[in-house]
Amino acid sequence: HASRAQPAAGLHTAKNKIGASQFNCLCSCPKIMRHRIGKQDIDLNPSSTDVFGAHNHSKQSVGTHQEERNLHNGVWIRIICILIFVTFSLLIVDRISEVPADSVLNPGNKLSEIEKDMFHAPAPSFVTIVMPSVVKPDARPLRLTNIAKTWGPSSNAIYVVHSTNEFPEAERNQVGKSSITGHYPQILLVPEDITVDMGVPRLEYVIRTISRDVDPDFAFFVNDHTFVLPNNLCKYLREQDSSKDLYSGHALKGKPDTAFNSGAAGYVLSRKTITDLIKEWDAENPLCSAAGSSKWLQGNPGLLTAKCFDEALHIQLHDTRDENQSHKFHAYGLVRTVTGKVDDWYINKHAELDFVLGVDSLSHHKLKKGAMCCSPSTISFHYVEAGESLVFWDVLKHSRESPSMSESELKDLMMKTWPRDREGLGGYAHGLPSPLSLDWIGLIQVVKKISDGVGSAMC
Repeated sequence: HASRAQPAAGLHTAKNKIGASQFNCLCSCPKIMRHRIGKQDIDLNPSSTDVFGAHNHSKQSVGTHQEERNLHNGVWIRIICILIFVTFSLLIVDRISEVPADSVLNPGNKLSEIEKDMFHAPAPSFVTIVMPSVVKPDARPLRLTNIAKTWGPSSNAIYVVHSTNEFPEAERNQVGKSSITGHYPQILLVPEDITVDMGVPRLEYVIRTISRDVDPDFAFFVNDHTFVLPNNLCKYLREQDSSKDLYSGHALKGKPDTAFNSGAAGYVLSRKTITDLIKEWDAENPLCSAAGSSKWLQGNPGLLTAKCFDEALHIQLHDTRDENQSHKFHAYGLVRTVTGKVDDWYINKHAELDFVLGVDSLSHHKLKKGAMCCSPSTISFHYVEAGESLVFWDVLKHSRESPSMSESELKDLMMKTWPRDREGLGGYAHGLPSPLSLDWIGLIQVVKKISDGVGSAMC
């Protein structure tokens, strides 16, 4: 009996050592562990191989018991791994649960401090404020949808809406409530007490909100009929200084009127100009106030701010044309701008610009037709309906991405895809000219030279 006790104790000790080795290894080295304790490599007590009887029977018995122990140890190791995984998962869930219910999931509330950390990013250098157009307002949801598919994201578009139904896709991405910095389009929801026909109070609310909650270097104001070339806008703004006054666009002036920039073509305000304008509102300067504004001004609030810029802040308009006197901001669509078939009132409001922008001895600020109508740095067109905006964007992209495309190929692409009916073009745009028209020469040249404008804006 004494001779049997010693190997049994040795077996017990060896097994304890094997168990400790497995415990220390945990999940990181199961294959090595199995290799080290496999039955072919174990020799519990080489000097006592005949204690239990025949040598082969002893090795087989020990190997069988060892395999059972390996199996049990493997199960426990897997259980420990599962417990570690569950523990870390619970910690993550607990962290997420700290985000309150009135968060980005609930667009009616502002971001919590935790969410601000999650979505923190620098303020944009510029935003494009998309005001409601007075033309065919029931078409607005489709216009906004197509802007989101084209120039909206790269132009940092913010849609001014009276209802989230106008663009429900951004219901959870609202300025001042649940906006996620860097993701556009966003929406800016106007309070219920400012109705759709209250253009002046709406513009004031929008400018104050953008200044407080976004604080960009520049804000480009357009409406949902405008078509923007983001890369050209970005390049233009890189040359400007947000710490100085800036009110730029396509200047117009009637004989008795204050000079102003076309709201259709869009106009840019710098941070300094926005800040100074808000100060005038706070001081209730009658030259800038919405009190007693006419119905005409309510529908054209940009004229009131232009009067404030001129008479209260003394901000000068400047000529935004390029060195060839070609415009960058256009108040009509591509076809009407190239062919020169624009309305008389628009033509006439260029006649007085020598007194505003300085004497232009070459053309006296008259609009040009054909390829010279438009600068290669063109920033905007107007009266571009939803259907036309998708095709226009696609044509410009094809031209940009395929510089070797011939003029005839580009013409064929436009004729095959460009809308022809009122539904696609809207009531103010013109369709493409007839196939043999000489107007195609200017159209193709303009498309080619402005196509870089649809590249990604690197601002």
